[in-house]
Amino acid sequence: MAKSHYDFAIVGAGPAGSACANALLLEGASSVVLIDRARFPRDKICGDGIGPGVIAILEALELRHILDGHRRVTQMVMTSPLGGRMTLNDNEIRGQSPLGYVIRRTEFDHALMSAAAKRGCADRTGWTLEGAEYADGRWRLDLAESESGEPCSITADVLIGADGATSRVRRLLGQPFNHERHVSVSMRILAQTEPPFPPRQELNVAKELPIPGYAWNFSTGSGTVNVGFVCDTPTYKASGRHLREILKTYKGLLPDTLSYDDATRHSQILPLASQMPPLAYPKVQAALIGDAASMINPLTGEGIFYGMEAGLLLGRGLARAAQTREGRAQALIRYERVFRRTFTGHFRGNYYLRKLLERPGLFDRMLRAGARDPNLCCDCIEYMMGNESGVGRTPLYRLALRTMVA
Repeated sequence: MAKSHYDFAIVGAGPAGSACANALLLEGASSVVLIDRARFPRDKICGDGIGPGVIAILEALELRHILDGHRRVTQMVMTSPLGGRMTLNDNEIRGQSPLGYVIRRTEFDHALMSAAAKRGCADRTGWTLEGAEYADGRWRLDLAESESGEPCSITADVLIGADGATSRVRRLLGQPFNHERHVSVSMRILAQTEPPFPPRQELNVAKELPIPGYAWNFSTGSGTVNVGFVCDTPTYKASGRHLREILKTYKGLLPDTLSYDDATRHSQILPLASQMPPLAYPKVQAALIGDAASMINPLTGEGIFYGMEAGLLLGRGLARAAQTREGRAQALIRYERVFRRTFTGHFRGNYYLRKLLERPGLFDRMLRAGARDPNLCCDCIEYMMGNESGVGRTPLYRLALRTMVA
């Protein structure tokens, strides 16, 4: 029979929520529940790329095996509307590689959630959070079975919102949605190609598409190619074009050997980290992580790494804290302090780099400089992605100086 009370209730079983659940359980917590309106496996609109930062988190969670059978990306390409092209091949890398994997979120997210369930996490996927109230030192969560509508109520000492870009937990905590200046929009479609492309990632800033914004085509190496476009909301509105039209234009720039599956074409909104809400709510024993906390890179639109890093940090902190209201409150405060100290400068730098896309000449120069210097290319990718350290190892001003003299 399912329990009615848990120490930790996590709403959202994507990478952030599942990483948090796994971290809690690895550190000794035994009363954790994952709640998600979808049943897994389920699709998720995303570029499907994960970098070395995610690999490091998987190792910390003892889940590196999730990537077994997948081929690591062997090449990353970036192009500018003025013809600049920066290509990084894996055989040119002398130090730590900034390249990662392209793996379908259907598979990746399911593996993370299943790992938490195997470690003892209660599985409430397929249940929708209808409402929540904090009273008498605990949360009451009202749930409904997503298909039948069957109601259910549980209680929890700590509530963690990892429920995505339109987070209900965020609204329950009184936090508004990001202003449209701090929201991007994207559309993705999947394609098949024969023979398969090698595992690679390509990002294109093109004159045929709205700028600042970029399109991508990421190949898994097994015949599937993830194709999409992303830009900030003001740019999208100013373009006067629908996302479907923009995506169609980009498809016209790609090889005609791609066979597209229109059933996989979906759009997504991305709340950017240039306007994060408060992350910790010690007075009501709650926290936000992942897209629910706007942990999305303002330049790249990437959010998996930041959400999983937040989940790992929060899960470890809560599990290691004294299991009292005061102990958990201190862990929540420490989580927000550490995350902001690690990432605030990184997000700010990437916001400024996004502004660089508004000046195609400067962006073109950066790519041409990186094409001449593989080390500069690696450092630029490291800075944009954060990767293992959470912040680029090379300060932005040094990258700018190296670009000017390369």
